[in-house]
Amino acid sequence: MMLKNKKQKINLRLLFLSIVYLVVCCFIFFFIASVVIDLIFDGKVNLTREVIIDVIVVSTIAGTAGGLGSWLFAKIDERKARKSPPSDP
Repeated sequence: MMLKNKKQKINLRLLFLSIVYLVVCCFIFFFIASVVIDLIFDGKVNLTREVIIDVIVVSTIAGTAGGLGSWLFAKIDERKARKSPPSDP
């Protein structure tokens, strides 16, 4: 069985979904990293409001930058694919 490669249009909905996905993934990663670093260096977990806000801010910045960058490169590839003729008709 041959799988058909459906090209999905790169739109703003996809941009929003990728940013939300990356923010959530970065939040989980940075939160776990913060807990592990606290355990290694202090021997106890420090979960204050400031630490959680810092993790939220950093994950939002990283998720937005990553999502916007990947969306921009996908848009550039989409534009290049429209301009160049297919190599195997």
